[in-house]
Amino acid sequence: MDILSLVIGFGLGVIIVGIAIEISSKKSSSIPPASKHTKKWSISEISNPRIMAEYLSDVELPSNAKVLVNKYKDEKMLAGVDAKRHTGIKGNYILGDDRALILSGPIKKDEIAFWTVEKDIVQDLNEQFSQMWSKAEKIEQDDKELNK
Repeated sequence: MDILSLVIGFGLGVIIVGIAIEISSKKSSSIPPASKHTKKWSISEISNPRIMAEYLSDVELPSNAKVLVNKYKDEKMLAGVDAKRHTGIKGNYILGDDRALILSGPIKKDEIAFWTVEKDIVQDLNEQFSQMWSKAEKIEQDDKELNK
């Protein structure tokens, strides 16, 4: 009887361990990606947008946006927003409170971009924006008309 109990206990132990291994392998730690590619995006998806643009083209800017730009297509798009010019801008991105939209080219409708919520990247871009913002010149209405 002792040998039979030992064999049955060992067999049940092997089966239970096998089931536990199978269940634990199916539970993959599915951490959502910190970045994703997009072609369709909108500045309105971002809270408190801060825009850094080497070149700003065909987009609607929310009134609460801060825009740091080198060149732009049309001065009318900057009406009603807090805008500054900095000639040292390299890159195009839009920052939110907890995310960034980094564009592959100028800020314009349907430009390929990627969203990221990776803290280090968002923090670095915010620091870069703040440094350049403090050194940039306010764009006045006269400047907007001269940029054409």
